[in-house]
Amino acid sequence: MFKFIEINKKDKSHIDSLFQILKKRSFNISHDGETNYENHITFVLESNYRKWFLIKKNNQTIGSYYLTFDNHIGLNLITDNVSDYILVIEYIISNEVPLPEIKSERNKSFLINSAPNNKIFIEAINHLKLKHIQNTYLCNI
Repeated sequence: MFKFIEINKKDKSHIDSLFQILKKRSFNISHDGETNYENHITFVLESNYRKWFLIKKNNQTIGSYYLTFDNHIGLNLITDNVSDYILVIEYIISNEVPLPEIKSERNKSFLINSAPNNKIFIEAINHLKLKHIQNTYLCNI
């Protein structure tokens, strides 16, 4: 049902797919505002994710996920289907291995952040009974 394709930063179709996902996203945590294509290309080429994948369902790109070096999972889906979120999170947790813990720097387990208004993502997280450990707040100074 799902296909996970590792991002090739030199593949224009991958860059284009990521840009379409970015433009269609309803919720953002670290991305703010409109991104032009040239800035997007720079971001993709300079990104330092440990792993990064496009997510396809029935040959349609529905999102992407990445893993960071501090064991965060970034998940961006452009679907309103909670079961898609559940299945993708289960896939990631079952098929990826967190990097070893570094006290006060990197958790021993994967961590997932969600925008507070992304109700479908939060519903999937709750369905999977993931442990709520913190709330994060941005200080606009």
